[in-house]
Amino acid sequence: MNKKIASVPNEEVSFSSDFVACRPGDGGCDELDERLSHSWLRVGIAAVFAGQGMALSLALSMTPPEFGTGAYWILHGGLAFSALAVMLFLGGPLFRATFAMARERRLSIEGLFCLSLLGAFFGSLAGSLTGSGSVYYEVVSIVVAIYTVGRMLGERSQARALTERDRLRERFDQAEVRRDSKWEWVGLEAISPGDRVRVGPGTAFAVDGQVLSGEGYVRETAMTGEPLPVVRRVGDWVKAGTWSMDGDFEVAVSASTGARELDVILQKVGSFGGRPSEMQALANRLIAWFLPVVAGTSGLTALYWALAAGWVDAVLNSMAVLLVACPCALGLATPVAVWQSLFRLAKLGLVSRDGALVDALAETQHIFFDKTGTLSEGVFRVTEFWLDPHWRERRQELCDTIYGVEARLEHPVARSLVAYLEENCPDGGAACEGLRLVPGKGVAANTSIGRIQIGECDLCPEIDPMAAQLQLRETSGKRVYVFLEGRLVALAVLQERLREGISGLLRELNELGVEVSVLTGDSNPEISLPENVTLKAGCSAEEKEQVVRAAVQAGARPLVVGDGINDVSAMSAAVASISMRSGAPLAQSAAAAVVTDDRIACLPGAILLSRSTRQRLRGNLYYA
Repeated sequence: MNKKIASVPNEEVSFSSDFVACRPGDGGCDELDERLSHSWLRVGIAAVFAGQGMALSLALSMTPPEFGTGAYWILHGGLAFSALAVMLFLGGPLFRATFAMARERRLSIEGLFCLSLLGAFFGSLAGSLTGSGSVYYEVVSIVVAIYTVGRMLGERSQARALTERDRLRERFDQAEVRRDSKWEWVGLEAISPGDRVRVGPGTAFAVDGQVLSGEGYVRETAMTGEPLPVVRRVGDWVKAGTWSMDGDFEVAVSASTGARELDVILQKVGSFGGRPSEMQALANRLIAWFLPVVAGTSGLTALYWALAAGWVDAVLNSMAVLLVACPCALGLATPVAVWQSLFRLAKLGLVSRDGALVDALAETQHIFFDKTGTLSEGVFRVTEFWLDPHWRERRQELCDTIYGVEARLEHPVARSLVAYLEENCPDGGAACEGLRLVPGKGVAANTSIGRIQIGECDLCPEIDPMAAQLQLRETSGKRVYVFLEGRLVALAVLQERLREGISGLLRELNELGVEVSVLTGDSNPEISLPENVTLKAGCSAEEKEQVVRAAVQAGARPLVVGDGINDVSAMSAAVASISMRSGAPLAQSAAAAVVTDDRIACLPGAILLSRSTRQRLRGNLYYA
């Protein structure tokens, strides 16, 4: 087998949401899409029958035919058939859930919906057969539709998260292992701790282990949050899910299949949604006594009217109790209000299919942000460019040369330099020859002005850059050195750029009484934050999760906002989570919401909206 795991060391390419894969044995993506298509097809067919029933109901209300006539039976028969069709196409999951509830001797929202449906249908059927009382067949369609659509949206989100999890696992399921004095590609199940794995430039690490030989840049942003590639050499540890940018490595495997840090993170994906929100808990408590009271009242009503006036009045009045009592704030008004809030959140820039997000936003007292790619844009900009005084008159020539070299690279530092220089290099920079990557240090090339080297200071260890550094205004940031024929001629300072409006966002959250913390895997974050914002640097995925779980135990109802694979564990521990649109597809699928266009400044408005919605819903629930 000769398979390359990832040919481009770039998370945006390697984790593209346009690529979809499914786990072997699960039937593939075609089967998943077919199941989802069939579900929505059933909803569409049911909607046709529901629309027909509502049209017939309107006709019945405007010009009611005389009981027993042909028109009467056609209209009432059509209404009853429409209601039965909706129950046939969509009611199966509701009835199965209600049966499971009864078998387990517990009370749930499914029982409430089922009582609503049965009360509406059988009460209407009794009215149709006897010619007395009103009919409410259309309520059947409404009740079933609300339950089914909400359930399907939740299942769709969960299915997408699991699909992304399996797709990501498959991206790192093989490695090139030394077997009998030769290298061959094998599956992870054939790899054991102690085996030697080879990883070349532009290839992903599929194992956790220690570097035995080789040196080079490794991009770890998705797994650790480090914004720039880091140098890994002999003795250093590397993780599955990271990329070799320019080095050839041999790695001694330290973890067996299923025990990689990546596997531990992926296992968290199936645990989302395990904690009920405050409103869900309140609704469950109300249902615990409300449902038996309604059912008991309906039974007593049937008994009374059976003795007082006969079975017809008994059925009509008992079903009327179910019809009037059950489609209330618990069963109908609450889902509709939550969907309306989700629509308004989407207009603010926060897209979600999970109604629990409204509760989470309203209840949260502590928000944890990732840094790289969340508060920051995940890219660096040149904030200062020092030039040797001897080259100031030839600045354009030197800049053209630097641009010509860096434009041929995909390294994040190269892209930052190109973005800074491109306005001054309309012709695409000067030509270069013999371009050579120096693993873990930078790049070298032959140009018309001489041999140029761009990258780390130790490209020319004999040169002391201190004199140039003392002339810089910036005291922090990533330094990029430019040597020409062994002489330092330029020095660029790169700094991480925060998203627009972050200062205002943090201030508004503080005014709303929400505590803010930043958890980053970056071991040396160089960003400026307000004093009331806690910054914890160098966090692993496990450490982020532990911090969030501690906040949960303290009752802070924490919310996590992130974008990387290393944020998924913390997301699983929080009450709810939000992903950036530019984040890894796994994070997007696992989160309760996605920030469109990465407009993270919408959070304060979303919290205010959710608090208002919760206040109204709480009043409706108590009133009901």
